[in-house]
Amino acid sequence: MEEFDIESLVKDINFEDNAIAYVKNDIVLTEKEVRILKELDINYESYTSMSSLIIALDEYVDDDPDLEEVLKDMSDRNYYMNTNK
Repeated sequence: MEEFDIESLVKDINFEDNAIAYVKNDIVLTEKEVRILKELDINYESYTSMSSLIIALDEYVDDDPDLEEVLKDMSDRNYYMNTNK
């Protein structure tokens, strides 16, 4: 069985990027998402729901890998937070 060194596995993970940075109504964004949205001059604070922000971001994606990742993560979070299972 292969052994792993936990310290070496987690040293490259930026836990601060995944910390929750913004919460309003049902919008929950991480530090990384807030930073990317600010860089793109997207006023995430003007939206009232995760769904409306996701719809707006879908128009901006245009082959931007960072924004595609943000959109995917936000869509996943929206599903798990706002869908009755």
